[in-house]
Formats: sequence, structure tokens, C-alpha cells
Amino acid sequence: MIRRIFIYVIYSILVATPVLAQQGPVFSFVHLQDSMAVHPKPIVIKIYTDWCSYCKMQDVQIRRSPALQQLLSEKYYYVTLNAESRQPIVFNDTTYSFIPYGAQGLHALAAKLMQHQAAYPAWVVLDTSYQLKAFYPGMLKDKSLLALLRNY
Repeated sequence: MIRRIFIYVIYSILVATPVLAQQGPVFSFVHLQDSMAVHPKPIVIKIYTDWCSYCKMQDVQIRRSPALQQLLSEKYYYVTLNAESRQPIVFNDTTYSFIPYGAQGLHALAAKLMQHQAAYPAWVVLDTSYQLKAFYPGMLKDKSLLALLRNY
């Protein structure tokens, strides 16, 4: 029995490692401000929800596109934001929290970045001064996403 568990754990690690490696260079909001202070780059934020099937499809497109992964890692800080996260987020020296609305709600940072247009996934491009340069609500094909990101 222990041997089966050991084999399962090893197999899981071997199978999951390539998938995790292909997720792309995703930054967290926790490290973003420090990274921006040392090496400023534009920021790309993908806003998603756990229930959004288009968001999952967008993730697959990014994993399957070496060009997108390279662009996101070299030219941008790529951050993902769950629009329904209940965790406070410090962004650009401001703390944003979850805004409950009935049984659900929306994170205040997601609402601000999406300009109160809830559509998932949503793409936000900010310059090195945290100013909005582009906003696109909805899923983008990999070539369209590449074109959007190459323009900024």
C-alpha cells in the first residue's frame, strides 16, 4: 500500500511539473511593487473567476504559445487576479478588499481595473507608472493577444 502511494506521488510530480512549468511567468501582487522598484516594466493583469470557462481556455492558449510566454516574461510583469478573491491586495500603495454583494461579490481592485465592466477574462495593460494603457474585456485568441501586447 505504501509503495502504491509512493508511486502515485512520484507520478503526480512528474506529470504536474511540465504543466506547472508551462503556466508562464506569473507574478503575485505581493512581489510586484518590489520588482517594479528594482526593474520597472509594464504590467499585464488577467482578471478571471474560478467558474469562467473562457478564462480556463485563455490559460490553455497561453500555455501552448511559446511566443506569448516569452513576451509576457521579457516585456511585462504578468499578474492574474481572481475577481472574486476575498483576500485584501495591496497595489500601488493602496489596499483593496472584497466587496460583498448578496451571496457573492467582487474584489475592489478588479472593479477598478475593469472600470466596472464585469466580463471575464479581462485584460489590463498598465505602464510603469501604473497608468491604464489598454483594457480588453473578454477572451482573446492567441494572435490577437500577441498583437495587443506588442503594441504596448
